[in-house]
Amino acid sequence: MVLIVFLVGLLITIIGALPPGASNLAVIGTARKGLLRETSRIIYGASTGEVILAAIAFSFGMIIQDFFEMHVWIQYVVAGILALFGIWLSFYKKDTKRRPRKYSSNYLLGFFVGFVNPPVLLFWVLIFSVLTQSHWAYLIATPLSVSILFIGIFMGKFLTLKGYSKFGLHIKKKGTSTSSINTYMGVVLISIAFFSGW
Repeated sequence: MVLIVFLVGLLITIIGALPPGASNLAVIGTARKGLLRETSRIIYGASTGEVILAAIAFSFGMIIQDFFEMHVWIQYVVAGILALFGIWLSFYKKDTKRRPRKYSSNYLLGFFVGFVNPPVLLFWVLIFSVLTQSHWAYLIATPLSVSILFIGIFMGKFLTLKGYSKFGLHIKKKGTSTSSINTYMGVVLISIAFFSGW
């Protein structure tokens, strides 16, 4: 029972986290610079943000769903910001070597890109809605099962981002230029914005 709950949380999160998003791109960009400790902090922060998003969706699912239905403009604003940032990245070609900032918190960066993510919040609202109305409802029937599910969610996000960090290191070994990475990341963000708006 415990293992099933853990695996469900793990697999659902991996499926939801595999499409490129802000946290995935942050991990790739940092890993490509060879900053392994900073990459790990981003991964931990983003995984924590994912768990908190899932907890909010679990606790206030119907309220959140009604709120987004009444304020659709919020989703369009987020999509617009992603599109603008993606366009900027696509045209930003300069290769620069910046000194790492001593006082920047990569954990907070990871948490921010993992937590401030309306599409992921809606994803978890949908997941918990399906679980509640199906024969899988027992997975969220007790505080213990919910806790184990959240541990699975954390590990799912963590492992997915670890995979993306390996991809970032692979890009570094191939010597891919910053401008090429920026173009790729820009196209991904524009695509995410398009599908979010749609």
